[in-house]
Amino acid sequence: MLRLITRIGSPLAALTVGYLVFPKEWNKSHHLQGHVVHVNEAVVGQLEDTNEFKDLQKNANYRYYRFGDAMPLQHRKNHIGHGLLSGPDMFEIEPIAFLDEQNGQLVSFYHLGKLLTSQDNQIHNGVISTILDEGLCICGFPQLASQKGVTAQLAIDFKNQAPPDTTVRLTARVVEAKGRKVVIDGFLDTFPLDGLDSTRIAEAQCVLVEPKWFRYFLWFKLV
Repeated sequence: MLRLITRIGSPLAALTVGYLVFPKEWNKSHHLQGHVVHVNEAVVGQLEDTNEFKDLQKNANYRYYRFGDAMPLQHRKNHIGHGLLSGPDMFEIEPIAFLDEQNGQLVSFYHLGKLLTSQDNQIHNGVISTILDEGLCICGFPQLASQKGVTAQLAIDFKNQAPPDTTVRLTARVVEAKGRKVVIDGFLDTFPLDGLDSTRIAEAQCVLVEPKWFRYFLWFKLV
């Protein structure tokens, strides 16, 4: 009995204390809008002119999704793609994403600059891993009760390296959703804006889980 009380009471007490001590920080992001400071408008314009982009816009199953809306505004400055590595020659556009919540599918686009390379002058695999982790989670969130979760496992099979100053496309889909567990498959390709053939960069599978104490988010509407 004591163990049960501890398991339930400790997380609830911690959340309550946090809410009472930092009420302004917990709540202010619900009333603010945030955008990345730098956007490569030329790349965005070229993307919008592609047939695939136009098809996604017309598809009633997909809705435009802003990745930044999935996190409180006050945390975005410390996020890899929206803060720390967002800017000229880095993440040059905010991810342009289309999400089909009902069928568990996502397509998103990124442009990766020359400052995101490793010693071999190719896009760092850590950047690729971050894109896959975040994108696959975004795809799986709607299948969870709280629409929040954490990565329990991420398996990545790197196929080819991505050159700098390249646009890439992430394609993801939910392959299993049961209770507090969601499994998402996805792959990352180059997306040449000049119509050339794309190159497979990596394939991945993410196991997304919702911790039991996440249900308190629904109670307090913390995020």
